[in-house]
Amino acid sequence: MGKMKNQQLKQELEEIVKAELNKGKFDGIAYVEEFNKEPCFSGAIDIRSKMIMIHFNPKYEQENSGRTKSIVEDIARHEINHKGYYGFKGCPRNVENHAKLFIEPMAKILKKKGYGMNDIHYMANALQDTILHTDLAKEFELDGIVDFFDDVGKHNNNKYTEFYEAHVKLNMYLWSNKNQKKKLSKYYSHSDKVKEVLQNFLKRTRIASLKQHIYVNGKKIEVKDRQAIRQFLNDEKNWPRIARIYAEEFSKLIKPGYVLPLPDYGGGDPAKEGNTFDREMYEEEFKRKRMNEAYENDEGIPPWIDSFEALDIVYQNLAKKLNIKVETFTQQTSMPIYYYGKRPFDPDRDKLKHVTFGFDDEGKVEIKKKRWHEDMPLTYKIHEKGFPEIRFCLIDTSGSMLEDPEGGHNIGRKSVIPWGDNSKYHYALLAWYGLLEYLKQNYLLKQTTISLANFSDKTFVGEGLTEAKKIALRPQFGDTYIELDKIKKLFKNKGMLIFTVSDGEIFNWEKIKDEFIKYAKQHYYFHLQIGKKNKTTEDLEKAGLKVEYIKNARDLATKVIDLTDKLYRKNK
Repeated sequence: MGKMKNQQLKQELEEIVKAELNKGKFDGIAYVEEFNKEPCFSGAIDIRSKMIMIHFNPKYEQENSGRTKSIVEDIARHEINHKGYYGFKGCPRNVENHAKLFIEPMAKILKKKGYGMNDIHYMANALQDTILHTDLAKEFELDGIVDFFDDVGKHNNNKYTEFYEAHVKLNMYLWSNKNQKKKLSKYYSHSDKVKEVLQNFLKRTRIASLKQHIYVNGKKIEVKDRQAIRQFLNDEKNWPRIARIYAEEFSKLIKPGYVLPLPDYGGGDPAKEGNTFDREMYEEEFKRKRMNEAYENDEGIPPWIDSFEALDIVYQNLAKKLNIKVETFTQQTSMPIYYYGKRPFDPDRDKLKHVTFGFDDEGKVEIKKKRWHEDMPLTYKIHEKGFPEIRFCLIDTSGSMLEDPEGGHNIGRKSVIPWGDNSKYHYALLAWYGLLEYLKQNYLLKQTTISLANFSDKTFVGEGLTEAKKIALRPQFGDTYIELDKIKKLFKNKGMLIFTVSDGEIFNWEKIKDEFIKYAKQHYYFHLQIGKKNKTTEDLEKAGLKVEYIKNARDLATKVIDLTDKLYRKNK
């Protein structure tokens, strides 16, 4: 096709898509663009920016005159119905459904089988496409979707992979007519494996049992009840179970790393190239919301979120709920944003700023001063003079920190927090995250000035905020030793904020105490002791160092914040 014909086709496609936006009541815009890829079509929707993007290869129209329009029309319907085409249910409808009702039940099964998140997102998207096509088939023929499947087969050496064959066959079972089935049959291998997977899926979901009786030439026969099937698939209460069965059965036909085109799946990193719900679920805001919900409901860590990231999010969320003092380092002022009005310039009291020229009552030129101005409120940071630049925490991760605050075994919920959200270690961690939140809210938190060491059988050190968090969230729960050589360099400067947290004796204290106390005296140091006095705390107090006895480990977080705030005010 020539450039002019391509341009004309593009304009016609744009009109078709625009009409679908109106019919589907999609409050957004769509772009139709050419590309030279094969298979010849792709689509994408971004729910938040309210944008649909459809690509087509003009070469397809040369070989299949008139069918490009049908495919693009159905791709537009397909994309809109991910959210909900007017008059239809849609699938998955929103990111919460996508993550909780599809990705999570599938991931619990597929990750055990060695599949990565790319594979999981791909299969979830394939199932969602199947459900939304069945929904649309209530009113539309979907010949364009069939032609899309045909184009995929043609450009995959005229055959489908086993997974894609099962995907297409399932769609054909649920909503197609005889001509559509016949058109795609040339790409089938008709393998027993594909047949078994489909039969198992339809039987286990009970879709195969959704039948109705009709009379043909006076004879009563049993056929699929398409309305009942559609209602079953559109009910989101059924989606987790359907997703689990789909993952168990269809994974038999796929190897890790598999990708064949779907209308709106890029095949790369789902956080960047997946569908709109893939991308949204990996954003910080949704991950925080999902982890807070998972923790509050004791659901366990969603399998698509890394365990370190999940714990970090939970402790950040918990720290935000603490009583944090934020009045110290910010002040409010205002800044003029524009000036208006004029008066005569007074050289005795006015500066040559915001002046202009005008005329006096006699029509002579004179300097005028702008009289009024509109202000904008402005918050600014006060220099944190006197506050220690480096902050270092040395935290006990011995086995006794796995006890509850009373020394028992009632350590709380463990589905998200493996050491229990009523353990002494939980409260020690919350104290440290509380300090981070205090620093953050007071504009004092820097990536490079935070360090943490956890000590038990060994002493592990993390320098910098990210590494410190990794060390904090990887406790040992063994004996109680401090390898002083590992942390000496963190004591080398003077005037740092340093605190230690422990609940018992340090086994090698006699060996390290003199050197440790010498270092501690060079800094703003305090020790938090969960429980009673012991030889370590007595020696620290005798040396004039601050020791705070914590009778209830639940008070650790507020105590750290209070001590830190008082330390700042004292040295301000």
